[in-house]
Amino acid sequence: MANVTIRALAEIFYRASAERDVERAMSVIAEDVDWLVQGPVDVFPFLGQRHGKAAVREGYREIARKLEITGYDVEALLVDGDRAAALIRLSSIIRATGRVMSVRTSQFSRFRDGQIVEMRAVIDTYDMVEQTLGRSLGAARLDLEHVSVA
Repeated sequence: MANVTIRALAEIFYRASAERDVERAMSVIAEDVDWLVQGPVDVFPFLGQRHGKAAVREGYREIARKLEITGYDVEALLVDGDRAAALIRLSSIIRATGRVMSVRTSQFSRFRDGQIVEMRAVIDTYDMVEQTLGRSLGAARLDLEHVSVA
């Protein structure tokens, strides 16, 4: 993919992801990729740290086992040098329960030689847990006006 811009590479990756074309998405991922989707892996086994393209591919398989992705909308894409950042709305159906889940994720990627070599994603997994359970976790609101810092 000589002379392809980082923006074009990011668009290829996100378009493939939106179309659930795992092999096309994988074509933009380096063999030695360092991949991290922050979150509780004991609750969502497709989250967590993955090293290498094979591990990322297995992560995609795990997602497909747990979720039926119904929407993948890139709401914003910013590119600076060898890095790209995207804000994505991900909609899915939880296979085990049939519940609908919709969350936002922010993804930060670094490219080298036409491929993603590092990816970091942040998801509101608290919201994911509530949607998975189908109820609020009932966390108490913190009264910030009466919190003292020592």
